[in-house]
This record gives sequence, C-alpha cells and structure tokens, in this order.
Amino acid sequence: MICLTGDVHHMSLCTKESKYLPPGMTEVQVAQRYVQLLEEHNAKATLYVTGMCYVTERRELEPVVRSPQVEVGGHSFWARQPRKLFDWYGRRTGNWNGPRWFQAWDIRRNIAVCRRMTGIAPVSWRAHSYKVDRNTYPLLARYGVRCVSDAIEKDTLRPKLIEAGLISHPMNVIPDHDHLYHAHRTPEFVAEANRRGYGADDFGAVSYTIEQWGDLVAEQAEAIDDAGGVATVLAHPICMFIADEMKTFAGLLERWRGKRLVWARELAETTGGTP
Repeated sequence: MICLTGDVHHMSLCTKESKYLPPGMTEVQVAQRYVQLLEEHNAKATLYVTGMCYVTERRELEPVVRSPQVEVGGHSFWARQPRKLFDWYGRRTGNWNGPRWFQAWDIRRNIAVCRRMTGIAPVSWRAHSYKVDRNTYPLLARYGVRCVSDAIEKDTLRPKLIEAGLISHPMNVIPDHDHLYHAHRTPEFVAEANRRGYGADDFGAVSYTIEQWGDLVAEQAEAIDDAGGVATVLAHPICMFIADEMKTFAGLLERWRGKRLVWARELAETTGGTP
C-alpha cells in the first residue's frame, strides 16, 4: 500500500516557498491543481490543512477539501505562529506548541473549522514542522484523532501503535522538502545549511533534483509495497509545483495506476498498527 500525503498552509503564513509562486497565486490554489491530478488519475491522498485556510481562503479551499479523492487531515490552526515565540517557549519548556491549554484550543479549533466545511472531523494529523511535545498525542487522542504521521523513519515498514493509543505511520520514503532542490533551496543554500548541521534526517542531508527525487520515491515506495508494508510519501503541493509544475508528481501518479493507494485514516482500519 502507498499512503500519499501533503501539507497545505494558509498564505498569510508566508512560507519561504510561497515567495516563489507566480504573482497572485496561493498555496491553496496550487493544491487545487494537485487535486485535479489526483482526480484525473483516480488516486487518493491525505492532505493536512491548517485551520486558518478554512477561515481566510474558504472559497479556494472548498474544491480541495470536498474532493472525493482527498482525506482531509489536521495540521494545527495557527501553525506555530509567530514561530520565533513558539521556538523560544519550546526551548525553555519543552512544549513546542505552546502551553497545554493553548495547544488544546488550537487542536479543537482546527477540528471545528474542518467539520464546519466538510461535515467530517479529521482523524488523521500531522504536526506543523513535525513539532510534537509531551502534550500533543494525549490531546489529539482526546479529541478523536487516530492516526499521526510526524516521524521520518526509513526502516519502518508498517504503521505502529504508539502512546495514547494512536497509530503512527512514519514517512519511510524520502520526503520532498528537505531533500529537494526548489525555491530557496539551491545547491549553495543546502551546502551552507549542511555546514551548520541543519537538514539531516533518516535519509541523510542530501538534496536532489526533482527528477532524481521522483526516481527515488518510486523505487522506495514500490519496494515497501512489494514487501507488504505501507509506504508513506510526503509530496507537498507547493513543492511539486515550484520544482517542475507537478510534472514529476503526475508521472508518479501515472506509474502508480493499479497500485493500492490509501488514505491515512484507512491505516487504523486495515492494519490496526503493530505494538
């Protein structure tokens, strides 16, 4: 099985990638193109959406979250903004998402705005920047979340049961953002980041062209699928668009016709996780 995932952020978050979009285009509008490709290829994906998207970009978001090919997951409401404040608080307390009461509010708010637009409360979640703390998973379980995907673990073959009774399906295929030349991530930028010790994960600190990355994703995902595991792929709509206007992403979808693509929420139902 292949679990294709992506994250969608509100434009006012002002991510570094958003500066490289054509004038007037938003990340949510890019996600519309991503979803069109899913529909053309009869493919499924879980998209983790920040709560502010529902509030500030409702009209553009509607075709994304209402697509029958999309499971909508939670991605926090504010997305840890202002980031410097949240990072400062995290270094001091170990709570990277703010005080427990605030994180509880943030989770509830994300769930509420999603339910209001789609009629469904999200049961799958990815923390913004993968930032979790000791409060995150107990709170998510309390508010009905069942599946999380925050870890990057290349040697994990299947989903597993973790704390608070949640099912974790780590990204076990090389993620896009920190391993892909795109936007501000030029070879020079990556070399300097690596010199400072930033950017290493289970897949190392190497970045690739979009074509090379696509080949690696196809190889790794299919090897996991052939071994009877679940390949969790992270392909952000905005990264796929900026890198090559989604040509490589479309090629992956075409290649995976006939493969079993699943939503994150299906993993709890079909695998139950492994202790």
